[in-house]
Amino acid sequence: MDSFVTALNVVLPLLMLVVVGYLLKMKHFFNETTLKQMNKLVFSLLIPCSLFKSIVNSSIEEAVSPDYMLFCLLGVAAMILSGILLGEKLCERQDQKGVMAQAIFRGNTVLFGIPVVSMLYPNESIVLTTSMIAIVVPIFNICAVVSLQMHAGMKTDVKSLIVSVLKNPMVIATLLGFAIKLSGLTLPSFVMKTITEIGSAANPIGLIVLGATFELPAISQNIQKLCVITGMRMIVSPLVMMFLAVMLGYHGIHMATVMVIFGAPTAVSSFATAVQMKGDGALASQAVMMTTAVSAVTIFTWIFMLSEMHLL
Repeated sequence: MDSFVTALNVVLPLLMLVVVGYLLKMKHFFNETTLKQMNKLVFSLLIPCSLFKSIVNSSIEEAVSPDYMLFCLLGVAAMILSGILLGEKLCERQDQKGVMAQAIFRGNTVLFGIPVVSMLYPNESIVLTTSMIAIVVPIFNICAVVSLQMHAGMKTDVKSLIVSVLKNPMVIATLLGFAIKLSGLTLPSFVMKTITEIGSAANPIGLIVLGATFELPAISQNIQKLCVITGMRMIVSPLVMMFLAVMLGYHGIHMATVMVIFGAPTAVSSFATAVQMKGDGALASQAVMMTTAVSAVTIFTWIFMLSEMHLL
């Protein structure tokens, strides 16, 4: 019963914030311009501040675990490869191959994953999670762009990709956080207090924005592809990686991080990327919607099972 309550207490508040965002959109509190600006605020300021604070307030040993990092990165590589292979095999249209690939490997780890771990461990540092997410998100983004560009007949600009990664606010916040930590400098309390207050708004505002971006697209024309995407993204990938994590002796926040990196729904930003790269926008939006809807069940199930097994 305790595991069931724990799962409910984690999932329901997150879903309620998403529903609030969707209802506010239905009541016309937001327009497209406002949503873009709020989304930019979340990714450019709120989440980087939260990430910076987590790193500065943690120990280096807590944030950096080479063996665990290698394990996660190998899993990321396998998921990217499986997404690309399935896209090539199951999609006849060129504009759907890259879209399907990124829908399988590019998860909503920032807007969805970080809040889940924060709810699971409200009184503990989640710097391990935020650090891993800061590493894997640029990898997912680069691979998504390359895959979409290849199928759109566009030339991949390696220099632009590298520059975009270095300009990513999450990457900048991570590097600054480690620089401050390693230098031994102590920031004035009023500075850290300001950063902490800004970062604390990341989860609620991010989830409200997530809910406000939802559309209800027709899925009948792509149902087979969507079932494969959802099965791989929400069931197969997290199940395999969590099983391997158990075999390697990981538990607690290490297990929770694996769960959200490999079991979060498809990233909302994948729709905009697909459209920009001449991919099938309809399939991209449908994948986001379907995986997010299913995540309410799968995330609850993973938390319940892992709690019952005393792995969280």
